[in-house]
Amino acid sequence: MNHDLIEYKKVLEDDIQILGYGDLRYSIFEGPENNRQEYQIRIEKIGGTFEVYMTADRAGVMGKYQFEDIFDAFHQFLSIMQDTILSNRKRVRDGEPPEYSCPLWDN
Repeated sequence: MNHDLIEYKKVLEDDIQILGYGDLRYSIFEGPENNRQEYQIRIEKIGGTFEVYMTADRAGVMGKYQFEDIFDAFHQFLSIMQDTILSNRKRVRDGEPPEYSCPLWDN
C-alpha cells in the first residue's frame, strides 16, 4: 500500500472511531478480493478512482460508487455506514432480523 493510501486509511479509521462506527463490518484499501465478508462496507483504490460499495449476502457487490476525489469517497463511505446503522435499528425495532449481529443495533 502506498504512503498516500496509508495516510488516507488513518484519517478514515480515525473518523470511524470518533463516530462510534468501529463495530461495523468494513474494509479500507485491503484489495477487492481480500477479507471480504457479507454486509461489509468497502473502499478501494482502483486505477485512478476510489470505489465505495457494500457487499451483500454471499459477499456479492451492491451499489458501487466511483469517485476521483478521496474526500467525496470518504463522505459516501461514512454515509453508507450511517444508513446501515439506521436500517438495522429499524429492523430490530420492527421485530425483523438485522443483517448481522452488532452492538450498534442489538438489544
